[in-house]
Amino acid sequence: MNVVTKSKVAGLILAIPIIFFGLENSYSVYLFLIVMLSVGIPHGSVDHIIAFINPKARKFNNKFLFYLTYLSLITFNIILWIISPFIGLFVFLIISCYHFGETQVIGYNPTDNKLLNFVVGANILLSLFLNNIVELQEILYIIPEFSNFDLSSFDSVFFLLIAVAVLMLSILNFEIKRKVPLYAEITILYMVFFHTDLLTSFALYFGFCHSLPMLMLEFEEFKNDNFIKFYLKTLPFTILSIIFGFLIYQFNNDLLTSDNLILFVFIIISSLTLPHVFIMRDFVKDK
Repeated sequence: MNVVTKSKVAGLILAIPIIFFGLENSYSVYLFLIVMLSVGIPHGSVDHIIAFINPKARKFNNKFLFYLTYLSLITFNIILWIISPFIGLFVFLIISCYHFGETQVIGYNPTDNKLLNFVVGANILLSLFLNNIVELQEILYIIPEFSNFDLSSFDSVFFLLIAVAVLMLSILNFEIKRKVPLYAEITILYMVFFHTDLLTSFALYFGFCHSLPMLMLEFEEFKNDNFIKFYLKTLPFTILSIIFGFLIYQFNNDLLTSDNLILFVFIIISSLTLPHVFIMRDFVKDK
């Protein structure tokens, strides 16, 4: 069993008792924060090393250019959210669909089929959001066209069936080397999303099906390090990300407000994701 599979099995083991016994909303927040701080942010905190680890994939002539580009993309994304939350959300979803799908197919299919990557990621996000659509509307009150849309007449099973229908259509239209295990995993994710709230669903998926597998693959690139030594390398940028988030939090305008902490955290995640996607595109090419 490789490190990617082990990471996903760990998430499944954690998900099973949560599904059967439930998780109070207050504990969902704690689970979300623990996952984000322990593996979510750290898996992107070695981007400054990963960007230069493969000479064939190197896009930056020096570290200064790397940091300038990286920080500029983060700043651009935050400004985009402030100017237009709708556009900010749209960009986040498009980028996340591709990025999550690209890393999801590792071990099942080569990552060079960009359309497949996007469709797989879209499948996952579609199911995550549809199965928690009411919660999502409450969080995204800043987009009235979405938050004011009346969905009360639809049962949650209806949204699950939509996600499954999209999944089935994608199965018919793509050649995938290990199709059965890939879609079996996505189906399990659908069940997790259906039975858990938005924060728990996102924490379980993002933590154990995305961040932890990528963190372990990154660790394997540092062949001379033990895991503790490698993990310590993630701490400086993890801490800087937290400080950065805290400083933005103090801005406290109508969007970046303490009244909607969950939305604020998602905006920070989307801002960190934007430059991270371009680094990981090169990193996963041969995975």
